[in-house]
Amino acid sequence: MRMYNPEWEAIKRFNYTPRYTDLQFDLAGFEIPADHGHALFEEIARHLPWLRDTPSVGIHPVHGAPSGRNDNLVINRRVKLVLRLPVDRVSDAQALVDKEIDPGAGQLRIGALKEKPVMPYATLYSHFVTVANDDEAGFLNDIRTQLQEMEIVAGLIPGKPQKMNIPKRVIGGYSLMLHDVDLMQSLALQERGLGLYRGYGCGIFIPHKSIKAVAID
Repeated sequence: MRMYNPEWEAIKRFNYTPRYTDLQFDLAGFEIPADHGHALFEEIARHLPWLRDTPSVGIHPVHGAPSGRNDNLVINRRVKLVLRLPVDRVSDAQALVDKEIDPGAGQLRIGALKEKPVMPYATLYSHFVTVANDDEAGFLNDIRTQLQEMEIVAGLIPGKPQKMNIPKRVIGGYSLMLHDVDLMQSLALQERGLGLYRGYGCGIFIPHKSIKAVAID
């Protein structure tokens, strides 16, 4: 049963038809590297090869707890593997159920899934957004340009610098909060994302109720 969401009820008046959704898969195992974006994409694409030709698909970062022993994150039963993808790809993604992957810290088994529709909120947050410029001034300029091209108005609050290892180089970026976003534009932002490397977990926005997230990330 879907919880009542006043923002979503407001969107219904516009006869909005969702184009993207989040699929949440159970994940069983022990650990995953904290820097897992590229490796996780490669492992999932091994089972879903169409991902390589679908750049709009995003794979959310896995949010485990730091192990305290190494650079891995601990997997517990609350940790999920989440894909943001077009609604017409949901049935294709179900092929992941019961598959095994190894992003670099041992095998993980992908379990049952459930769908979580993308919901509109006025405040959105992404853990890692990366663009061509990795200095803060250039980063913000590029983000403003992308938002202008999408005809989206939003307040920007950059957070901590972020880094990710990909083959042959390291990419940099920042966590980013967008606030005072129009509800229809909020859906567009979550569907399209910002910046590069959506498949590696970058530029994927989720609703947030507080602008404090950037400070505590």
